[in-house]
Amino acid sequence: LCREKANAGHLTNFEVLDFLRTRGAKTDPMGCLGAVAASECKVYEYLLKIPACNQTRESVTEFANRCEGFKLTDADKQNIINWRPTSVADVYALISEIVKQII
Repeated sequence: LCREKANAGHLTNFEVLDFLRTRGAKTDPMGCLGAVAASECKVYEYLLKIPACNQTRESVTEFANRCEGFKLTDADKQNIINWRPTSVADVYALISEIVKQII
């Protein structure tokens, strides 16, 4: 999570949003001309509507660090970061085997 190397694996929604921001993605279709592909602008618009839009690199890194004591896979951490569950039921739906170990 929060990789610095190119092609280092799966990215969280936040990391994709951050990348698109650095490339100059905009919600205004005319603002995207030339800076990024139209498809990247569509992805950017979508990511602005989900939890990724309120996350920071620091919050994602802090979450990943705090999870070290649990038996979470990188995919589990990525799912939690991407979907930002708000209840135990939501977490259970994402990673039921881990929740059984915690409870």
